[in-house]
Amino acid sequence: MFWKSSLKRGLLAVTMLALCANAGAAATNYGKGGDFTLNAPDGSLSLSDLRGKIVLIFFGYTSCPDVCPTSLARINASFSAMDDKELERVQALFITLDPERDTADRLEKYTRYFHPKIIGLRDDVDAIDAVASLYGVEYSKDPMPESALGYSISHPTDILLLDAEGRIVEAVPHDARSKYLLARIRELLNAPD
Repeated sequence: MFWKSSLKRGLLAVTMLALCANAGAAATNYGKGGDFTLNAPDGSLSLSDLRGKIVLIFFGYTSCPDVCPTSLARINASFSAMDDKELERVQALFITLDPERDTADRLEKYTRYFHPKIIGLRDDVDAIDAVASLYGVEYSKDPMPESALGYSISHPTDILLLDAEGRIVEAVPHDARSKYLLARIRELLNAPD
């Protein structure tokens, strides 16, 4: 009996390591990025509208049980440590990968809960797919028949950090501390033009 439970634990550990290895690999495969336009609560928003600001982009969905709220909380902690002049020069974008459930109202309430400088963006699936492809973000809708939600979304866990010209500078890992994220944002804010 003991060996059966040890074998199960061992197989579980190997499976978890494999999943973690795959998640880490995805973090290095981001695309080149570029301009896009999606729907914000106040109308269309293009990345080019934010030129001159340091932009953080996170792809996720409001029903995400752990990664999305944790990442948005880290962004909140970083933004909350900034003064007003710094906040004027930053913007975070939360791009939903679940436009079926994430209505404009739901996204606005969700992002505002974390920080007013986080804007939720949505559109139809084709537009979301185009932006995800532009940024090299791979995601999938995974059926969960036993769950009340019916499905979950597998997605990368990194926060994309863009400079004032809209170029991807870094994919900040999900487990990075908010102090690290804050330091990187401040480095970009203080970079020479």
